[in-house]
Amino acid sequence: MASNHYVIRSHRLSTEEDSELERQLKLLNKPAVTTIQTKYGDLYDCVDFYQQPAFDHLLLKDHKYEFKMSSYNHELNRRTNADTYDTDIFDIWSNGKGCPSNTVPIRRITKQDIIKANRAAELRYNISLDLNPGVEVAMLRTTQQNKYYGGGMDVAVYHPAVQSTQYSSSHVKVENGPDSISVGWTVNPSLYPDNETRMFIYTTTKDSYCYNTYCPGFIISTTEVPIDLLLKPYTQIGGPLYEQKFFVRKDAANGDWFLVIGRTNITVGSWPQKIFTALADSANYVEWGGEVYSPPGTDPPPMGAGQKLQQKLYSDCYGRQVNLINENHEIDHDPPSCETYQSSKRYQVIDEGLAAGPGIGRLIFFGGP
Repeated sequence: MASNHYVIRSHRLSTEEDSELERQLKLLNKPAVTTIQTKYGDLYDCVDFYQQPAFDHLLLKDHKYEFKMSSYNHELNRRTNADTYDTDIFDIWSNGKGCPSNTVPIRRITKQDIIKANRAAELRYNISLDLNPGVEVAMLRTTQQNKYYGGGMDVAVYHPAVQSTQYSSSHVKVENGPDSISVGWTVNPSLYPDNETRMFIYTTTKDSYCYNTYCPGFIISTTEVPIDLLLKPYTQIGGPLYEQKFFVRKDAANGDWFLVIGRTNITVGSWPQKIFTALADSANYVEWGGEVYSPPGTDPPPMGAGQKLQQKLYSDCYGRQVNLINENHEIDHDPPSCETYQSSKRYQVIDEGLAAGPGIGRLIFFGGP
């Protein structure tokens, strides 16, 4: 989390640490207009739009939010001939409709949630610095430091079995220097209160690093889709195929980075340009694929479908419509200058390119062991 936040490592909290947690808890649990529950039992407070944690950021005190991307491009919508379905991102609420207008859904958290989120964020930050053994990746990544203004893919949503100290994820990442944005799905009991597959965002700046809204900066703009959404149903080997689009794009007009998900292109929210340094201009690196973590000396968890790749949609975890936004702010459905990378032979990634057929676009398979 932010550099002025404590990262609690011990089970016994000092008075100072407990006071800091109380301060964070008060900042994160904003007064609710109303509280609603999902069909899966999660409680979400519907918080007034301008009272959400994002606006606690010192640079966003007088920020005026742009609710739409001025450079939005409907080229995102390309269907496949395969029978693919979105996870049920709308059919989650017990009340059938989500939060009232002018409010946003934020999951109610506890002290223990903050402790877990701090640890998880520090672990991922150290991973980015190559300080944490136990991480394995299988990805497609750019190889030239051009200017990129976003990227995305439609990824199969799986539910890999992980232990309490492990995680298994799929993500899209844009990065430049100390700044990065990662979005995707994860099974991460070190972060969440369960072993379910959930959406996540992870943000780093020169001053902070955190998951979701545990540090201010990401502005939620939808009344219906929480950023830690539980994703169901999920894909089983043999089908049917349940997938989710994750797409990050920098607006050409105002410079903010927007998160778009789903087949209907829902704008979940944005990262204002002013919270970044290098990403305030552009990204110079994009990656798509899978990542797992297990403490050194333990058996690693499954990635994706959890088996050796068969190079088939109904057998493997895949990302289709792999794309990026080029220096002209145009969607490139066949990103050039990319390479596959896997950190060990345990996990695999295969780039099929555009050869997979109509509607699939650039296709990658990844997973294992």
